[in-house]
Amino acid sequence: MTLRNLSFIIFIITFIINPKSISETLSGEYLFKKYQCGSCHDIYKKAVGPSFYEISKRYGQSDSSVEKVAKLIINPKPSNWPGYAYMPPFKIPFEEALILARYVLIESLNKENRNEEESDDIHDILDSELQFH
Repeated sequence: MTLRNLSFIIFIITFIINPKSISETLSGEYLFKKYQCGSCHDIYKKAVGPSFYEISKRYGQSDSSVEKVAKLIINPKPSNWPGYAYMPPFKIPFEEALILARYVLIESLNKENRNEEESDDIHDILDSELQFH
């Protein structure tokens, strides 16, 4: 068996037999982790770079905003965010930049809101005075 055949078999097993892997690979959250965006960015807190909330507030959440931010991920303009550290260019495929930009502007904020709503539901269900300690 050649290395090429082995690579093909691994590809088939990974992406055809387990199609969930494809969607995970192409998710914004996966790309956020893959490119270690959390090293400089947080969803709501100012860090080395602006928060996703600040970015979303500045650019909006439209399709054209997603495209603009995708281009800025690939080729950042430090003058857009004075007072923050320089973001190096990310030489990634434009399709991945689009997915990542959608995550930055929309999905990460929606996910945080869902998590907050879920925790509120827990507090509604549990009555702290009736808890045994």
